[in-house]
This record gives sequence, structure tokens and C-alpha cells, in this order.
Amino acid sequence: MSYKITTDPTLSPPFANAMISFMESFYQISDDESQHEQYVASFTSDATLIMGPKVANGADEILNLRHSIWTHVASRRHTPQKIYFGGERELMLYGTVRYVLKAEPGREVEVPWAGRDTAAQSGKK
Repeated sequence: MSYKITTDPTLSPPFANAMISFMESFYQISDDESQHEQYVASFTSDATLIMGPKVANGADEILNLRHSIWTHVASRRHTPQKIYFGGERELMLYGTVRYVLKAEPGREVEVPWAGRDTAAQSGKK
């Protein structure tokens, strides 16, 4: 299964293709537990990452958050489905994510998710 994301090109800003490509790569990295440093490199050094009730400010906190979200998860697989643009550097997307928890290795759970991203000029989040 690929990380290909769809959008309506008539509603897309000039940087849409680059942003979509970035998000596809980001979720591929996100789903690989060994990619901690690459995950953090996806963000600017002063970025804020909000994941549910968890908030991480800056690269060090984002790295700590990244490690913590793999504590109980054996594997995860995001399936981003569609992106909606709110401006040249802002988007929202939704999809599903499948988890296998370490405590239940034979059981896969699928849940919907959504996210918002504001991209910096460099193309990083």
C-alpha cells in the first residue's frame, strides 16, 4: 500500500505538489520506528508538534515525543487519504492508521485520524 494522497488540484496552492510529496514522505518515515532522527529532521528546530494532549516544542521535545509514541506500539501504518489546503502553507489531511500493540501482537486496530500542518518556507513543518 502506498502513501499516495489525493487532493482537488483546482483548490490547490502553487506549492501543493511539494507539500503533498513532503506529507507522503513524512508518513512513511513516521511509520518506521528506526527513523527517529529523520522524523525530527522533518520539522524546523523551533516547531511545535501537538499530538492529542501531548505538546512538544523544539527538536529535543519532538524527539522525546517520538520515542514515547513507540513505547507501546509494535507497528503502525498511516493511510493518508486526502489533503485540503487552507492557504499557500497550510493544510489539513485525514486518513486511517493501523496499530499493532506490543501487548497484543496478534491484534491490529484501525482508527481514523486527522492532522493540520503549517509548512515553513524551507518545506519543513
